[in-house]
This record gives sequence, C-alpha cells and structure tokens, in this order.
Amino acid sequence: MTAEHEHNHHRDAVALPVPPDEEGFWISTRNLERLGRIASRAAREERVNVLVRGPKGCGKTTFARVYAARNKKPFYEVHCGAFVDNEQWFGKDRLSDGQTWYRKARFIHAVETPHCVVLLDEINRAHPEVLNAILGLLDWRRSLWSDDLTYEVKVARGVVFFATLNEGEEFYGVNPLDAALRDRFPRTVRLDYPPEQAEAKILVAHGLPQTQAEKLTSFAHAVRKAARPLPVSTRQLLVAAEEVMDGASLHDAVETSIIFGIEDISLVKTALQALQWVEDNPYVAQGDES
Repeated sequence: MTAEHEHNHHRDAVALPVPPDEEGFWISTRNLERLGRIASRAAREERVNVLVRGPKGCGKTTFARVYAARNKKPFYEVHCGAFVDNEQWFGKDRLSDGQTWYRKARFIHAVETPHCVVLLDEINRAHPEVLNAILGLLDWRRSLWSDDLTYEVKVARGVVFFATLNEGEEFYGVNPLDAALRDRFPRTVRLDYPPEQAEAKILVAHGLPQTQAEKLTSFAHAVRKAARPLPVSTRQLLVAAEEVMDGASLHDAVETSIIFGIEDISLVKTALQALQWVEDNPYVAQGDES
C-alpha cells in the first residue's frame, strides 16, 4: 500500500458515533428486559442477531438505536432498500489526485468495530442475492472473504446485529425473508404501539396540553383497531401535536399529518369517522380548501 493509499485508508476509518438518547421513546417492560439480556450476551462476546418486527411507525428502527444509546455503544445503520448489488457492502473505487483507490465501505468498518451495534434496516427491501453476500458475517463463521478488499473480513468481538422487518399489505417493494437469512436471526422482538396513556404522555412531554394529547391518542387507537386498521405512528401524532401547538385545529392537524397522506379512500373514511368523535366541535362543518 502506497503512502497515499495508507492516508486514504485512515481517512475512511472515522470512529462511529454513539447515538444520543431518544427522549420520550416508549419500550414495554418485557422488551426492556430483552434488551438487558441482549446486552449481557454481547458483553460475554456471544453471537447476537436480533430481528425486530412490528407495525409501521412503532419504532423498530429507533429500538436498535436506543439499545446502542443506553449501552453507550457505537452505532451504524444500513438502509437495505438502497442496496442493489453485492459490492455495496464492501466498498467502491474512488478517484483522488488522478489516482484510483478502493474505499472500504462504512458497513465493513462497522462490523470490524468492537461492540458496535449494526442495524440492517428494512432488511427485506434488499434483493435476496444482495443479502446472500453477507451471510457469512451473520452465522457461526462471523467472517467472509472479500475479493474486493483482498482479505477475510471478521466480525469484531461484541458486535450485535439488529434487523428490522416490514410485513403487511401497506408495504410495497418488500421481498419474503428466505429461510437461510431468517435462521441467522434466532431471536425476535415484537414491538407494538404504546398504550394509550403512555402515548398521550409522550405528546404532553413535547408540549401538547393533556386534553388534546388524550384526544389524539384516542383517535390513533381507534383507527389502529378498526376492521381495516390504519397504521398511525407515534411519529405522525407528534407532527399533529406540532400543528396544534402552532395554532391548527385538531381536525386540521390530523388532516395534515395523517389523512391527506392516505391514498385508500376507504381508510380515509375510517379516519374521518374516528376523528369526528374526538375533535373539539365534531358537528361544525369544515370549510372547503381551495
């Protein structure tokens, strides 16, 4: 390796950050216990791969980040839907000062960082062939040979892999998770939306008055439990809360954060029916918008 290549190699190896705490993120008691057991296994440097499932917007991605933050571990997130070929896992050629050099991917840097938390977000948005390229890192071998890097990549001690999975008719562009990949994630955590009181508390913590927070969470829980459920996320409720705090009516806030983004007209009707029971003046006609 030339001196310039050595410089480029070190330039790529920037330390991965420990994420900040996620204020107001709700985790059930059982899932907190599961996180504790994951941390204990990682401390013993056991192989730990965790699949995180749950409805849209329930905090699957945040769950892995919270684990890293609470345990003060470096964190790296891979958006699997953006990966279209095997080489993206490892790196790519770069041009610098008229010279071509191979830049190691941040993913490889992450798996080689001791006690790093690596999140494979929306893992079933990547093509199965793309995922097959890293199976060796996820199984008992914890290593694989890279022709591009010309060495054997080995997972560092204490590294924990999380993967989130999108399942359900509301998700497009997802692939079934094949048996070989699923077998490499023997532990599964199931997430759900917070209980109504806990979710209202989150909105209050962000500045929304208690009464309006209760109305928003009542609306959300009603549509989530409808015959055709509408997966309203806590994230969307926080946007609605921001709208209300900026002067919008509850009706307008829910339209902006939730209803206007729904393409299925039957789900729009479900949302409007639920909304009329919680808004401040349900029988006052709303003005048409131009």
